[in-house]
Amino acid sequence: MRVRIEQDEKLTTPEVVLRVPPQTAGTAELVAALQAAVTPQQLTLSHRGRQVRVAIATILFCEAAGHQVTVHTADQLYTTREPLYQLAERLPDQFIRASKSAILNRNQVASLTRSLTGNLVKFQQSHKQLYVSRRYYGDVKRALERKGQLG
Repeated sequence: MRVRIEQDEKLTTPEVVLRVPPQTAGTAELVAALQAAVTPQQLTLSHRGRQVRVAIATILFCEAAGHQVTVHTADQLYTTREPLYQLAERLPDQFIRASKSAILNRNQVASLTRSLTGNLVKFQQSHKQLYVSRRYYGDVKRALERKGQLG
């Protein structure tokens, strides 16, 4: 394998292009490793007036209310002034939209229940729950089925 770095004044962010022959073994693993390398593993959030680092893997869901986003872990609440859409862009692919005002970590989902009163997500090792809007229910269900979390 060859590695080549080119500097381009026109770019504002780094860009990685992989050129591989067809049927190359290990391409998916290489892409996953590169994505993991450029994806942040922690976020800096506010907790009781202090800035703290929170591991992304521990986040259950994020929800927006007004001009503030609340980030939920199993046992804590954190806040950020970053808009939800910007936060969603920075988070890895395991985070999916659950409603106009919420995104969830599909790796933390224990169950998804559909009823007449609402679509409810329950999280692993937590009492916290999140309602999924009708608009996003199908996307959430498909994402969880692909991940093997739903039957």
